[in-house]
Amino acid sequence: MATQEIKDFIEILKDTDIEELQWESEDMKISLKRHEGEIPVVAQKPQESNGKAAEPKEKPMLVIKSPMVGTFLRAQSPDYPPLVMEGNHIVPGQKVALIEAMKIMKDVVSSVKGRIVKLSVENGQPVEYGQELFQIDPENNSNGNNK
Repeated sequence: MATQEIKDFIEILKDTDIEELQWESEDMKISLKRHEGEIPVVAQKPQESNGKAAEPKEKPMLVIKSPMVGTFLRAQSPDYPPLVMEGNHIVPGQKVALIEAMKIMKDVVSSVKGRIVKLSVENGQPVEYGQELFQIDPENNSNGNNK
């Protein structure tokens, strides 16, 4: 199947009320589903990779993950400043990045309040669904120190 045919299927979804499109041939199966608007990203605690218990001194961090496969973008365009930077305070509903796939931009929206302690992906880097984008130090109480 040619890339243009896939793009044609996407255009069919965009131009109609169809919510889901499936196509199957002898050697390929394609399933497309419509997603409208911003995609909220659920923050999750990072999992221990070595199986050891975390030291009690470490504060648990939350993770904002990629909602889809695509290219990670920190700004609306190359001429704009990044939406957020390490050390910035964020709130639920705040746009923190964009993911571009097939010339379609999707907002990455925070679902937590906290401070960004780590940007896990470089601008322009390809990302996978569920890949860690940010580590967030959650705020349990507001200290009025938002940047």
